[in-house]
Amino acid sequence: MFHFRQSPAHALSVAVYLYEPGDGGLDRVAILLANHLLRRGGRVELWMARTDGPTAHLIDPALTVRRLPASGGNRRLAMIAQWPALARLVRRHRPDILYSAGNQSNMLVALAALGTATQAVARISNPIQRPGSHGVAAQARLFRFRTIARLSALTIVMGQHDRALLADSGPVRLLPRPTVTPMMDQARAARLPRDPAAPVRLLMVGRLTAQKDQATALEALAMLPHLDWKLTIAGQGPLRAELQKQCVALGVADRVHFTGFVSDPHELATLMGQADLLLQPSRWEGLCATLIEALACGAGVVATDSTPNIHPVLAAAAQHPPVPTSDPAAFARAIERALRQPADPATLAAAVRDHHVDRALDGYWRAFAALADRPETHALPSPALR
Repeated sequence: MFHFRQSPAHALSVAVYLYEPGDGGLDRVAILLANHLLRRGGRVELWMARTDGPTAHLIDPALTVRRLPASGGNRRLAMIAQWPALARLVRRHRPDILYSAGNQSNMLVALAALGTATQAVARISNPIQRPGSHGVAAQARLFRFRTIARLSALTIVMGQHDRALLADSGPVRLLPRPTVTPMMDQARAARLPRDPAAPVRLLMVGRLTAQKDQATALEALAMLPHLDWKLTIAGQGPLRAELQKQCVALGVADRVHFTGFVSDPHELATLMGQADLLLQPSRWEGLCATLIEALACGAGVVATDSTPNIHPVLAAAAQHPPVPTSDPAAFARAIERALRQPADPATLAAAVRDHHVDRALDGYWRAFAALADRPETHALPSPALR
């Protein structure tokens, strides 16, 4: 059973399944959610296949972390092999809620909780229908997501489009993620007016992979030689060397700085607070945490149409509408327009206020408490993050 020194025995118990504390937004958001729920008075544990990684330092020391054995190699196959161990863990510790951090683990979590009183909660972390997908593959993907929703006690989505796709497949709720923290408010408050004589400060945050498609943004920037700009790319991944070579080939290597993965939340918030624009050229996304966080820090955003979920956010923030994916020319035009019409930082922050940690956490707590059939009065105020 769950045992914690500071949480009462009747408190809501939540186990968060996360494969590993990796370098993606999904990993960071899952860890921060677990931290926040613990600080609310819940009895919370992290269940992981691997306990070391780039975001492991974010785990609250008061959290109990349990390690499930996992084979090496392909993550998806390793997760399938974990099912017996996860099912045993559910039956041994009997949490009220077993929460899946994202798409890859949703089926595993749903199957592990079958036949128990534990309520499986799936979270859609990438779009159900990817841009440009169609035919048998797209239908098979939709069928898989709907099957998982039927097996789960609740599916959490990030936009109305995904909610509509799953509406007839089981309980579905749209819940903003608790990603906006007080340090982001501080970064926005510390912003200085842009110096017209200084280079435009551009930022990209994310893994250096084909999905994130930093190559399109680099091509777009090469089309803007008349602008004085500097780009910081915060992230690591298999395409770093290829992207660096692309910078040289495009003649922009002296304008682009690769920082590697930024593990310190304060440092990341500072980068966002100093940026004029966040560039998000992704081919597909659920609703990127860094986009929400950049707006909270007062940075404008230029993004591709990587998900229908992005449209209302950009509209509320008075930002340029999303542009087609993999279209450098359109991305370049959007950058120019965004720089000509910068939005007020307060407007940007207001667009993502529902993602502020205290407000968003209320929604998660109420949803989990309702599933566990516990009074919502068990929730305690969340302390401000340091």
